[in-house]
Amino acid sequence: MATSCYLPLKEPDEIRILTLLPYEQDADEPIQCRFEHVRLAQRPQYEALSYTWGDQTNQHPVGIDTAGNVVHVGQNCLLALRKLRKAEVPRLLWVDALCINQSDQDEKASQIPIIGDVYKCATQTIIFLQYCGPDKAFHSKGAGPELQRSWDSRLLEQESSSPVLDEAARKELFNVTNYAWFHRAWIIQETLLSFSITVVCPPFTWSWEEFASLTTDDLRKPDVMRLNDDYWINKSNSGGWNHVWDGELGQRNAGDMLPSQALAYLIDTREFQCSVYNDRVYSILSLFNPPLPVVVDYKHSKEQVHDCLTGALIETGESRFLYATNRQSWRVDWDHAPNELVGNDVRCLATMRSMFATRMETEWSRIAYIPGPDSQPGVIRSLSFKIGEVTRISQTRLSRDDNDNMRQRWTDIMAELGLPCDKTESGKYPAIHVQKRNRANVPWYHDWVGEVRGGGAADEHDGQEVVHGASAAFFHDRPAFFCENEGIVGIGTQGLSIGDEIWYVCGLNVPVCALRHAYKLELENAPGLQAEEASMVGLCFLGLNDDMGAMSPQEKVFPCGGPTLVFIV
Repeated sequence: MATSCYLPLKEPDEIRILTLLPYEQDADEPIQCRFEHVRLAQRPQYEALSYTWGDQTNQHPVGIDTAGNVVHVGQNCLLALRKLRKAEVPRLLWVDALCINQSDQDEKASQIPIIGDVYKCATQTIIFLQYCGPDKAFHSKGAGPELQRSWDSRLLEQESSSPVLDEAARKELFNVTNYAWFHRAWIIQETLLSFSITVVCPPFTWSWEEFASLTTDDLRKPDVMRLNDDYWINKSNSGGWNHVWDGELGQRNAGDMLPSQALAYLIDTREFQCSVYNDRVYSILSLFNPPLPVVVDYKHSKEQVHDCLTGALIETGESRFLYATNRQSWRVDWDHAPNELVGNDVRCLATMRSMFATRMETEWSRIAYIPGPDSQPGVIRSLSFKIGEVTRISQTRLSRDDNDNMRQRWTDIMAELGLPCDKTESGKYPAIHVQKRNRANVPWYHDWVGEVRGGGAADEHDGQEVVHGASAAFFHDRPAFFCENEGIVGIGTQGLSIGDEIWYVCGLNVPVCALRHAYKLELENAPGLQAEEASMVGLCFLGLNDDMGAMSPQEKVFPCGGPTLVFIV
C-alpha cells in the first residue's frame, strides 16, 4: 500500500471521506473513488460502513485518483463497495480500510481515538453482513441457502424489504451466529454510537430495528439484540444506544460511560475478536467519558498493551482485577483475566469498596500510572498507609464448597494462627468474622471502619441477624493471616509469605494489598515524605470495608504513622 497515495491529516478531528464514484455501464466495473479531507466539526454528510475485514490474503485494487494510483483492500471490503456503489450518482462513505492510511502507524494512533466521533457524526451507519454459516453452497450469491429458496419462489421480484421465507430459511438468515460481524469487538462501539443504522445482507436490506425483531437468537424485547451470553445492546427511545447489563438498561448514555465500567465491559465482551491484537483495547476507548487514559500506539507489543491498560484502570481507581491469578505484581495478563473474573464476585467487590466513595478522598487519591522508559514496564505511584507485617499464615485454606465442615475448617485456621475460635463463628462468612475480630481487638481499626452493614446473606451473632454482602467465592482457596505486632487478622492472597506487608493503597477500590520487597527511597523533591518501592502480591481483606468512613483515611488512625509514597513496580 503506497503511502504517497495519502495526503497527511493535519487537524485533530480531520478525517478522509471517500467519494464512491458510480459505475457507468457494468456493475462489475473496477471500483473508483476519490478522497476528500473534512473536519468533523464541520458536520460533513457521509455514511459510515461497519463490516468485517475477513481474510486479507487476496487483495484487490481500488482506484483513488485520476493518476491511476490504487489502494488494495480485502475481498469483504470490495464486496461491500460493489453493493453500495450506485449507478448514476456518487456516494459519500467512511470506510476504515481506505480512509485511514493503514501503513502509517502514527496516523492510525491519531485516528483510532476519534472513530467513535466518526460514527456519531455519520448520517447513517451501514452494517454489511456476509454469511459464514455451516452451509456454504450459495455463499457466492449472497447471504446463504435461504436465497436459493427465495429465488425458487421468485420472492426477489417483490418490493417488500422482508420477503416471506419458509421457517428453515428464516432461521438461517436471521441467526446472528452465521455472521462474522457479530463477533467483532469494534461493532459494540459502532452500533452504540450510531444514531441511524441500516443492515445490508445482499440482496436484503433492513433497518436495525427490523433485523433485531426478526433474529432467532433469544430476545427479551423486540428492540434488544443479544450478541453473546453476556452482552446485549438496545436502542433507546432517544435514538441513541445504551448498554444492557444483565438484561437491564444502564443509566448513562453510550459514549458517556464512566471509566469504572471498563472492567465490566472487558469481561462482558471477552468473546469478541479483533484482527489486530491492540484493537481489543483500542476499540473500546470512544465509549468512556472522561476518557480511559490509554495511549494508542500500534508499535506496542501485547505486553505493553497489557501494561498500559492495567495502569489506566488503576489510575481511574479500578483494581478489582487484582483478584485475577494471571498477573505479575499489578500487571494483568488480559488474555486470561476476563475469563477469571466472570460472575457476580467482581460486582460484589465493587459494592464492598465503592470506587465513587474512594474518589471522594480527593487529597489522598493521588494514584498514577507512570509508563516505563524505552518500552520497559511502568510503575504505579500512590500515597499509602502501612497496616502491618504478616507474621503467621494458615496452612488450611478457606473453602466455599465444604459446607458441612466450614466451622471445623475455621477453627483449624484460627488454631494455626494461634488465636482462639469464637463460638459464634460458623466459618461460612469469613469476611464478617475477621471484621468482628478486628473491631473488637484493634483500636485503630475500630476508629477506621464503621459498623457492619449492607445487603446480602445473613449470619447470626448472639442471636441477632447480621446482614452483609460478602461473597464466599472471593475467599475460596485463600489463607488467613495474622499481623501479631498490630493484632490484625485478615484473609490473604495466594502466594502470601511471612514478612509481606499489608498496605492501604489510596485510590484503589480493593480492600487492602499485600506488598513485598519494600525498599526505602530518598526523594529530593519531597523532603519529609517517606517513600518505598515494592511489588504487589495481591489483594487482602480485613473485613467488608464498605463503610464510607474507611474511604477517608486519617494519619492518626493507622498504626504505622502518616502516608507513605509507594512506588509499586
